[in-house]
Amino acid sequence: MNTRTRKPIRYRRKRRRHLLHFFLPMLCMILALCACASYILNRSAGADSGLVSGILSLLGGSAEEEISRYASANGYDISNYPQSLIDLYDRNKETKDFVFEYPAKKDETPAIDLSTLNTSSVPLLMQWDQRWGYKQYAGDLFGLSGCGPTCLSMVAIYLTGNTNMNPAWMADFATSHGYASDGSGSYWTLFSEGGVSLGFDVTEIPLDEQRIIDNLEVGNPIVAVVGPGDFTTTGHFIVLTGYQNGQIKVNDPNSRKNSKKLWDYDRISGQIKDLWAFR
Repeated sequence: MNTRTRKPIRYRRKRRRHLLHFFLPMLCMILALCACASYILNRSAGADSGLVSGILSLLGGSAEEEISRYASANGYDISNYPQSLIDLYDRNKETKDFVFEYPAKKDETPAIDLSTLNTSSVPLLMQWDQRWGYKQYAGDLFGLSGCGPTCLSMVAIYLTGNTNMNPAWMADFATSHGYASDGSGSYWTLFSEGGVSLGFDVTEIPLDEQRIIDNLEVGNPIVAVVGPGDFTTTGHFIVLTGYQNGQIKVNDPNSRKNSKKLWDYDRISGQIKDLWAFR
């Protein structure tokens, strides 16, 4: 064998040794981290769920994998979670506590006290709030189907100052008056008729930018039903709550992120199917 064939062989052997020295410590570190994570998870049944959730987020993976790890760490199984909740978390990571803690809290009926809520503006309430999100509504969990009553609750609390008209109360109102649509959430008449029966002056308004601005500038919140787009893949209710710097402020009962934004009329107008102004 000549020298030209020996040198590449020595080079490859030397390169392998370098790679081994580089990757072996990394492999040991990964194994150590996995061992630590396993230790923490196995001892976390009585630990703070926020700590466990944080660890699971760092571990990453699909929504189902994250939920499965949390479930195992807390004495549950992935089979304890409806697929609809797994899908919800996959779409919206804001719902983590609501989804992850479902097996532990789904049967609880906590007292609802919104007396400290600031009603000087339309308050933001989430349909998947654990105080009412596990409640049954329209054939599903309220956290999945309760955007309509949550929107009407936000409007009612703002206009009346009565914080007893919370989303759970509004869900019962909608159900008892026939506004809950089994498997589909809420009928639009929850606002056009239900709002009137609650004592509000409700006006269906056209999709007109100036008409919307005029109502918002005098403090009239507007409930909008929207189709697929920025807020939903199917259908959804939101509340238009204000007009600032040429843009519209929105309370989305399914997303704090959307509710923190200001929206251009041209961006959302094509998604709006109907509008009701309240006063």
